[in-house]
Amino acid sequence: MPDTDLTNALASLTAAPPAALFDRVAARWTRQPSPMGDVDVAYTENGVAFLRPACLGTLAEEFRARFVRPLVRTEHPPAELAEALATCDGTKLRYDLTGLTPFAVSVLRAAQAIPKGRIHPYGWIAERIDNPRAVRAVGSALGHNPVPLLIPCHRVVKADLSGGQYIFGTDTKIALLRHEGVTVRS
Repeated sequence: MPDTDLTNALASLTAAPPAALFDRVAARWTRQPSPMGDVDVAYTENGVAFLRPACLGTLAEEFRARFVRPLVRTEHPPAELAEALATCDGTKLRYDLTGLTPFAVSVLRAAQAIPKGRIHPYGWIAERIDNPRAVRAVGSALGHNPVPLLIPCHRVVKADLSGGQYIFGTDTKIALLRHEGVTVRS
């Protein structure tokens, strides 16, 4: 049997994979507008997993380091994503927080409860998660937030109500808060 005949015979034995199999092997990503410019957003079958400014171009490598999965671009993001990014309100989205510690997840959930137009200090988060002495650890967990903007860690500030650090820089944090109608000290 010539090689082409063998190849065709083997090809005829294949079947399309189950629809859910792709989502267990790869994840999807999309580029979307946001108040801080275009962002790249990756999501898995469990929810939104990663967000980075498009200008950084680091989404794929950071995502692969955490999830060990390839990304495939899609033009069909989760239905609520565009609105969540425009309003910085990701409460209607599901999240894939795989790889984060239970402590980090509790910190992010507490930050997610801060409504638009409000700010709270790092100590408030520590109190809310019943670990009032963990203020620095709260800051560290927020600094590793995989989905900033959607889980609004920019709404967490220093005890003196000045901006503090932010994964995309202090200036971006202050600009986002101003966009939400909040004034903080620089």
